[in-house]
Amino acid sequence: MRAKIIAVFTVVVLVVGVLAFALTRASLNPGSPRADAARALVAAEAVLRVQAGEAERWLASQAADPLVREPFSAGTGQARSDGATSVANGIKSATGKAPVIAGLGPSLVVLVDAKGTALGRDGSPFLRGDDLGGIYPALRAGLAEGRTGSDVWVTPARNEQLLVSWAPIRGENGQVLGGLVLGTSLSDGRLTDVANQTSGATLWFEVKDKDGYRIVAQSKGGTPDLAAAIDTKQLEAGAASALSSGQAVDVTALPPDFGVKVGPLGGYGDGKRALLVAVARANAPAATTLLFPFLGAIALGIVLVAIAGHILGQSIMRPIEEVEEGLLAIMNGRTDLRFQIEHPEFGGLVSRLNSLLSQLLGMPEDETGAPPAAMVVRGKEPEEALAVDESLAQNRASGEATALGAEDEAAYHQRIFDDYMRAKKSVGDPVDHITRDAFVARIVASEKQMAQKHGKPVRYKVEVRGKEVVLLAVPLA
Repeated sequence: MRAKIIAVFTVVVLVVGVLAFALTRASLNPGSPRADAARALVAAEAVLRVQAGEAERWLASQAADPLVREPFSAGTGQARSDGATSVANGIKSATGKAPVIAGLGPSLVVLVDAKGTALGRDGSPFLRGDDLGGIYPALRAGLAEGRTGSDVWVTPARNEQLLVSWAPIRGENGQVLGGLVLGTSLSDGRLTDVANQTSGATLWFEVKDKDGYRIVAQSKGGTPDLAAAIDTKQLEAGAASALSSGQAVDVTALPPDFGVKVGPLGGYGDGKRALLVAVARANAPAATTLLFPFLGAIALGIVLVAIAGHILGQSIMRPIEEVEEGLLAIMNGRTDLRFQIEHPEFGGLVSRLNSLLSQLLGMPEDETGAPPAAMVVRGKEPEEALAVDESLAQNRASGEATALGAEDEAAYHQRIFDDYMRAKKSVGDPVDHITRDAFVARIVASEKQMAQKHGKPVRYKVEVRGKEVVLLAVPLA
């Protein structure tokens, strides 16, 4: 029985566990990699635009300082260059006190004239006289219009790979004297920071030059094997389409669980040279990642089923085994044996079984509700109960046995009936169905049976044991 209970519920646990695993696996929709890539691209571009705007506002505040105008009023070119380098050094030092700018990794501060020619940079005499406005037309155009702006400076021949912002420097009459230019790093670390602030997707920074399209920076996760999974021709075609249309486009990716989106970088220059590429992958966990926790839960369920099955089986099998042993004893001659099993489920069955045995073995229960002798009702050995009663009779001078034997038969029957009714009422048992005549007839029949069986006349006495009323056979001689 225990094995069957454990086996059945083990199968139930397995079925429920497998079904739960399948439903959980199906409910973890990996989503749309293309949609994830599109969101990552928009978020990354927004962060870079905000960074450019913050740099421009900060530069504009610095350019308004009268000290910044002083190099432009110097009498000689050398004096202007030296003054510009001194101002650039001061601005570079000030970036460390501006958390927003310091976080961008400033690496270049340079003063230029109104046409974009470099006057001096921080920490070095290099760049003096370089026509930066000619190399990067967006700078010259911005200064000519007297506005702040940002651009992407990527020129391998000049060893430049920067995101730059500038602000015009005006004279007292409002005329544009030149510009203050700040260059911040365009590196893998910068792009990784942007990715971490937004979606966490892989980001590539791509520029267009005379040799085509080139990836100049990539966030963490942009490994060569990932780049190899992307169709290069499709990526270049997407980049060309994005620059021509000014809109982000999807790029075919291999394998199909990738989503790739490429779009022009707004807020830097004319938006026709730099691009951002966002790569997203399906993020559903692998089946094995879910499998082991479910296997652990199923194993724990089986262990609990085994423990519960053993306890439940023991609760069911113990009374069954007692009944089986008792019936075997009755078949072997112990016809006076009755079962005393207290069980919430089998208690009623045991009571009916005792009644059936009493009827089959010559002591049927009738409407009196009176049980047979205590030795039968309690399941004791007849000899043991009789011996106890005989010792009681021998050890009493006027003895209980003598008193019972001397009592008039009619008075004895009336008294024991009254004693029995009082005892039944005291324990709360119903007595409405018990009649005196039936009770006396039962007592007389039982006395004759006991006398024939043990060779001694007996009479009964009533005793209350706990919540039970029993009749004890007392030998008279």
